[in-house]
Amino acid sequence: MKAFAAGVIAALGLAGLALADGPAGHVYEIGIPSAELTYTTTFHEDGSMTNSLGQEGSWAFEDGVLCITAGEEPLCNPFEPTDVGESMTTTEWSADGSEMTITRIE
Repeated sequence: MKAFAAGVIAALGLAGLALADGPAGHVYEIGIPSAELTYTTTFHEDGSMTNSLGQEGSWAFEDGVLCITAGEEPLCNPFEPTDVGESMTTTEWSADGSEMTITRIE
């Protein structure tokens, strides 16, 4: 389970935050069916992030790419901001390619 969460936190802090279109101040629920795991991740406006599993990291958003760092290497992927209640299902944010659903809840 930690590997899944770390994938998102590695998904869900680099310089150059472009806060206007990024996840700043937003909270997302991440569901990973294969691990029977659901948790929330909060993207703080200062470029830090925390989740309900007690993990911390940092994030940066620039030119449509979100980079999340929780360990030594950032995980970067294209990111399109969503409205509250909107979801996307992806395998790009998990450490092992497992499918996850990411829903903006705040």
